[in-house]
Formats: sequence, structure tokens, C-alpha cells
Amino acid sequence: MFKRPRGTRDYLPLDNLKRKLVIEKFRNVFELYGYGEILTPAFEHLELLEAKAGPEVKEQIYWFEDKAGRKLGLRFELTTSVARVVGEHRSLPKPIKFYYIQPMWRYEEPQKGRLREFWQAGVEFIGSRSPAADAEVVALTIRALREAGIEDAVARLNSRDIIEGLADSKGIRVEDRDEFFRILDKLEKRGRDFVVEELNRIGVEKHEAELLAEFISMEGSNEEKLEEARILLKNSDRGLNGIERISKIIQILENGYNLSDSVYVDYGIVRGLGYYTGFVFEIISENVREVGSVAGGGRYDDLIKLVGGFELPATGMSIGVERVIEVLEAKNRFAGLTCKAAKVLVAPVKSDYLIEALKIAEALRDNEISAIVDPERFKLRLLLDYADRLKIDYVIIIGEKELSEDKVTMRNMKTWEQETLKLEDAIKKILES
Repeated sequence: MFKRPRGTRDYLPLDNLKRKLVIEKFRNVFELYGYGEILTPAFEHLELLEAKAGPEVKEQIYWFEDKAGRKLGLRFELTTSVARVVGEHRSLPKPIKFYYIQPMWRYEEPQKGRLREFWQAGVEFIGSRSPAADAEVVALTIRALREAGIEDAVARLNSRDIIEGLADSKGIRVEDRDEFFRILDKLEKRGRDFVVEELNRIGVEKHEAELLAEFISMEGSNEEKLEEARILLKNSDRGLNGIERISKIIQILENGYNLSDSVYVDYGIVRGLGYYTGFVFEIISENVREVGSVAGGGRYDDLIKLVGGFELPATGMSIGVERVIEVLEAKNRFAGLTCKAAKVLVAPVKSDYLIEALKIAEALRDNEISAIVDPERFKLRLLLDYADRLKIDYVIIIGEKELSEDKVTMRNMKTWEQETLKLEDAIKKILES
């Protein structure tokens, strides 16, 4: 007997209903902000996927050679694909605003919240350097998550420029920068001692490593954190630019989107993908922190030039759909949710009445009422039991008496009340219920 591949899951109707409900909330919010949906191939040229992936991610790409010897890979995120699309369609009016909701694949160790096949929803705002573009991406992400049921969604903001400034101030070699970023990114998951030890391994003296870890995990208001960074990075133009950028984004989020209680500076947010060039952010549920980040993104001003051949600034984000569902389940947001196969079961009590039952089912569907007919069962007891298990609202019974009178018997499966009436009257009652 075959089983599903490791790291994947099957979405049975109720599971898929949860996914659809969440996705529709996202789609509605994305379109309210003027984003248009884009679909791209499941696979791209491997060279494209590897362009700015970083060594750890490169190891996780599902890739293959096709019959012509071309190396192709399944996408593990969509930003690089969108950059390729923009490069191929240079005449698109700027700024470009795309959204996507698609499955991705990544070969990593399966665990809670991490699958090898997973769904992402995201947006890309392409063609603007303004901090207002970054603020819009954060604001719409928070709104989308709150619309889906994560009312305690909060954003944690940082800048790769600030982290680069820190690297400059501590003398981190250029060839060690990516490793430096990856180490800092593990502070929350692996703890302070691990980060200090790893920083020491790449040449940072233990005392300096401890000061770095202390700075990254500092408490305080946003302004206090920014002022502390200004002091520490006073000799780094890049670091100071990053600080001022974050400050402007926060001002826009507070004043333009009324999100003063929902955005925080967090110098531990680095983001793992190598294409980020400045502002980065992640979003968590404040009360279900154990799930971790449910969304994240940032600015990638160099990616379109790299893969599309011309310079165009961009910012964007992605949401992990499975992680959002995990948070919503922890919050009991799906309590009482049921997945009905149909609203009505048409029940012929003899095989001779099957054709008439099919006609009645079609009449119901013509009136936008979902209906099913079981072509195997003709005993009323079995049909009622089947309807009960499927959470059907009404059973329309077709027997000799009903056919002779040109009527149907309709049973309400919640109250067990039933009446015999004309089909058109039954349809009217169902539509009014």
C-alpha cells in the first residue's frame, strides 16, 4: 500500500475548507490594496533559483534534469520568479503590484510547522524606493492576518543595513558576512550562548560577541532602541541610513495606518534569504509565539537587476499558510466548522426511481442548491444514516406515493420534521432556510 511522501500532507475536505477560508481572506485584502494575482510555473531554471538563495537553501531545492539535459528546480519561494517575470515584461506600468497564493517545495527535515510541500501567500511591490512602500507591505500583512483571525499579529522590524553596520564595527570580513547574518538569525531559536560561541568561531572576540548579543536582544521602546543603535553605529553611514529608514517606516505605520501598538524594532530579525538589501520584517502572533514567524519579508533592490537585467527597486512579503492555520487552531478559531458534502440528499427508495431522483437533483442545482444522489443505496434507513453522517440539512424522499401525487417528501435533518409538498415549494423553503 502506498503512503504519501514524507513531509507532505493530504487536505481532506474539512482541512481544505480551513485553507480556503484563510486564503480567501488574504486574497480579499491583497485586492483591496490594488494587487493583481500572478501565477508562475512550479519549476524554474535551477540557476535562477540558486541566484541569491544562500548555501543552506541551495541544499534544499528539489531539482532534476529534463530529457534535454536542462537543470530545473521546484520553486521554494516566489520572489525570484516574480523578478524573472518583471524582467521578461519590461513594459508593465510601474509601480507593479503582484500577489500570489501558490504551493512551494523545499527539501528540509519535516517538523511541526515545516513541510516539504507548503503554501505561501505573498505580495510584491515593485518600482518604488519609498519607505511608504515598505510600510504598505507591513500594514497589509497585518491586516490580512487579522482578517484571517490572528488579531494579535505584530510586526518586528529591522534593517540589513543596521546589521551590516554592526559587521563593519566589529571587523567582520566580507566573506564571513552571510555566516554572520545566519548566526544572528538563530538568536531566538538557539539562544544567546550559541550565538556568542558561533560569533567567536568566525573571529569576534568573546566580549564583543556578548555585547553584540546584548544589543540584538535589548528591551525598550522603539525610539530607545533606535537611539542606542545611533550611538553604537555613529561611524557607519550605512548603519545610520538603515536606522533612519526604519524610523520613517515606523512613523508611516503609526500615523498612516494607526499601528503604533503593532510594530516593534527587533535587531534579531535578519531573514535567511540572501537577496534582502535593507528593511526586513517578520510577523508573529503575540499569544501563540511557539509557532514562530507566520509572515516575513523586506526590501530586495538588487534582485530584479540580477535576474531581469535592469535596475528596479522592490519590496514584498510572504505568509506561511500552514503556520497561520496552526495559530488559528491554537486559538480555537475553527470550533464548530463543518464541511458539508451538499445541502440536500435526494433519496429514491427504489432503484426504479433513480432517474426521477437525478432529475430532482438537477432541478435543485439549477436553483443553486447543492444536491447529491446515492446510486447504490435505496433503503430509507441507510440513506438517512448516510445523510446524517454527511451533515446534510435536508433529505428529499422519492417513493411511489410521491411520484403518483407529483410531490416530494422533505425531511429536515436537524428537527426530523417532514412534510409532503410540491418540488417548487420545497425549493423555496430550502432557499429561505
